[in-house]
Amino acid sequence: MSYSFRFDVAFSYLGYILKGIPVTLGVTALSIFMGLAIGLIVGILRLSKRRFISIPMIAYIEFFRNIPALVKLIWVYYMVPILMGIDLSAFTSATLALGIAAGAFFAEIYRAGIEDVDRGHIEAAQSLGMSNAYTMIHIVLPQAIRKMLPAFANNFISFLKFSSLVSVLGVADLTYRAQVVSATTFRPLELFTMLAVIYFVLCFILSQMVGLLEKRMAVGGRY
Repeated sequence: MSYSFRFDVAFSYLGYILKGIPVTLGVTALSIFMGLAIGLIVGILRLSKRRFISIPMIAYIEFFRNIPALVKLIWVYYMVPILMGIDLSAFTSATLALGIAAGAFFAEIYRAGIEDVDRGHIEAAQSLGMSNAYTMIHIVLPQAIRKMLPAFANNFISFLKFSSLVSVLGVADLTYRAQVVSATTFRPLELFTMLAVIYFVLCFILSQMVGLLEKRMAVGGRY
């Protein structure tokens, strides 16, 4: 069976598909920022010696890390209006679901980074009379973040790829637009090949940006 590739058809819709980039990046950026904030709080509380604090944090992390992203997206989209009576748009539901999921992954990164900081620095800060909050913000986190950047970079890229799942909810991102064109032109191979290249470029640019930030922070930490 022969197949005649028609990439000219795919390129004729390139402009339409590229209009989904702001949506894709918007969902990704908002979910990552939400995840970073949630993860920081959960990661610190996860280290608490009080079990009534740490155990719920562990449960949150394990629960949301072990549920498929697609299931979380659909659950938030359909269940939040039913359980809470709040009507969320598909974009908001997708961002919220991915943000909560990101928080679970980032919490473990924060925890590992904080635990990797030299205890001597913490003890020195405490001996100088610094509060726990001041020590965490000014002593622990600056050192930990440098070590956490590679793990964060991997997760940033992962959530950029996870964002393609929001097309299931009808969010007009890159994948949704490619699906619409594919259904119209009956050229899925060409369109999804082009879509793969677009995602590769976006992920590559993001990885390079994080790499540059990591190098800058490494250089800054030497002085």
